Amino acid sequence: MSASVPPSPSPHPVAEEPRVPRGTPVYTVWGWVNAWTTVAAVAVSAISMWLVTGPMLTYMRRLVELSSGPASGTRLPPGTVFAVMSETMPAIMMASTIGTLLGWAIYALAVVAGYRDYVQLGRLGYPRRFHWAWSFLSPVYPIGRAVVVRRQAGAGSATLWIALAATAASLLLSFGWSFWLIFAVFDVMRAGLGTIA
Repeated sequence: MSASVPPSPSPHPVAEEPRVPRGTPVYTVWGWVNAWTTVAAVAVSAISMWLVTGPMLTYMRRLVELSSGPASGTRLPPGTVFAVMSETMPAIMMASTIGTLLGWAIYALAVVAGYRDYVQLGRLGYPRRFHWAWSFLSPVYPIGRAVVVRRQAGAGSATLWIALAATAASLLLSFGWSFWLIFAVFDVMRAGLGTIA
């Protein structure tokens, strides 16, 4: 018969989460900049959608007008379609270019701000920090940063809520604009069908 060894009361002691001294700042200027770039990205998307909507609907209206002309029922010549495209395409391209350039600028600012925030948190004495490279995935850094800072300081969730609100707003804006544009195009087409009939 072998003697049994009683189990130790704590076989694997749980490592305590490192803490920063009370009163250590939980936000940096760069942390705020990074968080607000998510909001700026939504604003740029809204401006781009607004700028491109007019020319797109103008293009559709012109095609419907040409289709409902005296020779309705016949196919539009490719030259006519190309002429309409050449009228409206510069405005669409300009809106797209403005949106793209502003989007890239905000993206670059988010990455730089994430890196600078990561460095400043280290200077403030945070032993654990959410890695700045997560800034390349736009809303991820401010969310992860808030979680890691809160574990060590007991506060600092504002960047998380800003990023989540901006992400929700972006989704609502995209879906709302897409549905609105579909119905606007149907209205243009229905108005054109009314003139043909």
